[in-house]
Amino acid sequence: MVLGFGEAWSVIDVYVTTLLLFLSVMVIYAVIFVQKKQPETVLVWFLAVSLAVLVWFLAVVIYPLVFILLFYVYLGRDLRRRKMFQNKKEIDRSVSMALGKARESLFVSDPSKHGLGPYESLARMLFKSNVSFLTGDNEVEYYNEGDRIFKDMIEEIKGAKRFVHLEFYLIRDDSLAKEFADVLAQKAREGVEIKILMDAAGCHKLPRNFFREMENAGGRTAHFLPSLFGDLNIGINNRNHRKIVTIDGDTAFVCGCNIGVEYRGEGPLGYWRDDCVRIRGSGAISVEKRFILDWNFATDGHLKIEDYAPTRPGIGKAGLQIVSGGPDKASRNIEEQYVKMIVSAKEYVYIQTPYFVPSMAVTSALVVAANSGVDVRIMMPSKPDHPFVYWASLYNAGDMLRSNVRIHQFQKDGFIHAKVLVIDDEVSSVGSANFDHRSLGLNFETNAVIYDAVFAKKVKAAYLDDVENRCTELTAEKYNERSRTVRLMENISRLYGPIA
Repeated sequence: MVLGFGEAWSVIDVYVTTLLLFLSVMVIYAVIFVQKKQPETVLVWFLAVSLAVLVWFLAVVIYPLVFILLFYVYLGRDLRRRKMFQNKKEIDRSVSMALGKARESLFVSDPSKHGLGPYESLARMLFKSNVSFLTGDNEVEYYNEGDRIFKDMIEEIKGAKRFVHLEFYLIRDDSLAKEFADVLAQKAREGVEIKILMDAAGCHKLPRNFFREMENAGGRTAHFLPSLFGDLNIGINNRNHRKIVTIDGDTAFVCGCNIGVEYRGEGPLGYWRDDCVRIRGSGAISVEKRFILDWNFATDGHLKIEDYAPTRPGIGKAGLQIVSGGPDKASRNIEEQYVKMIVSAKEYVYIQTPYFVPSMAVTSALVVAANSGVDVRIMMPSKPDHPFVYWASLYNAGDMLRSNVRIHQFQKDGFIHAKVLVIDDEVSSVGSANFDHRSLGLNFETNAVIYDAVFAKKVKAAYLDDVENRCTELTAEKYNERSRTVRLMENISRLYGPIA
């Protein structure tokens, strides 16, 4: 078959157009990675070019039906979830109103009466933005090692008389999780109400019959936002990243660790640093409120907060608020909490985080604090568990070094997974929220904000002990000596920041 002049020119035109498109894209990508622009700006250009190439590819190569299917599976799912979150707000409101009726007996209605001093405005903001009730009768215990966390958690569960509720992003199929399963099954046989809420993505590898013995004894499990298509379509966004345990209405744990042997230092990353706070007092009912809201949403259940109220008064003196954030909220509550705490500091801000990919608001708050003479320090890993996030974190650490922030990298034979913020020997935050965009806006998170000098000093002492014995400081000189390969990885990975 011989092509005519017009047909031949059409074929040449397609090849030339394709070649020019390819060369143009390569040039634009090269400019994107070299220029030192803000990640948000670069990401917009990167996505715009990528989208143009994708549209061309889909229109020319892929049959339109495939595109329609992908559109439904991914975008359609997000639209469905938006409506679900709107419905969740209505369900949440009823539980919050019921809990609000108990304010006079359980909660400090006026923060000024609890002696919070300069942090009274923080408490008021958290209540107005997040309906975070302030309680003042809490006994709080700080943990930063998995062995102690899990040992005391299991002991508290063994002593339960009424109910045990657990909510975790990840539960491994390993010896530690089996220990929990055995204890929970025994409590269920004793007549204690057991409920476990697991994230569908985090626990998708956990066998469906893992808690069968407990379920046969009357306990219940549920999965948060399971996919309609099973493991083939589990999204990475809108995940329930919370780690909480409530027991009998008067004891609760708010943690950064999941249930798995690596969280007590038995995994490939070695020695493990994590965070947790045990709450005994009225603050536990606020944690229970969080569980009930999530359980009712995940199961279409109708648990009532009144049925899980504490049966004994708190005997501590620590003030406490439970702060939760997620894509179902109109505002970014966790981000607001972090920003307000940072700008409230007068002496120091100490942060522990496995992933340092902060929003512009958090970055600005840290820079302003450091340039105002506040001792700002950030502790992060010296090795990655997620490479792209690690390189993006290192890039952001370089920015912090230029703003008088000190960076400490946790030991090379261990890993830091803690999400801790402490300021001025007065206020501490312990919980599940990382300093990245995923925790600040995309996922469901919960922190405990604790107003107690004794607790804050314990957190500070543990932090400084790690600085002295388990960290090396990343100075501006060391950072500037990094190789070209490292610089390239940082420049590529920093584009991941806005979606990390």
